Amino acid sequence: MKPKEAIFDPELPNANAVLASLCCVTARYASHPSAELAELALDLSRKLTAPQYAESKLVSEVAQRLMRDWEAIAHEQHAMQAVVVPGSRHLQ
Repeated sequence: MKPKEAIFDPELPNANAVLASLCCVTARYASHPSAELAELALDLSRKLTAPQYAESKLVSEVAQRLMRDWEAIAHEQHAMQAVVVPGSRHLQ
């Protein structure tokens, strides 16, 4: 599967806005973990890797790390869902 591309979001005009949104989602995830919140955090962390948000080397490095971490968390969430609700050809 090809990784999704980092896309600038005009509603989040700078890295601070993306990080603030990501912090809110992360706090919500901490109290109510779900695949949906993990995917939202992953999407925000991907956005942060867009060149338009590369305000400094630190922001770029943190963005890459956050994206890797949220990819792993989202993968774990989906794996847990697959165990809890195993796929069935009758459910499709």
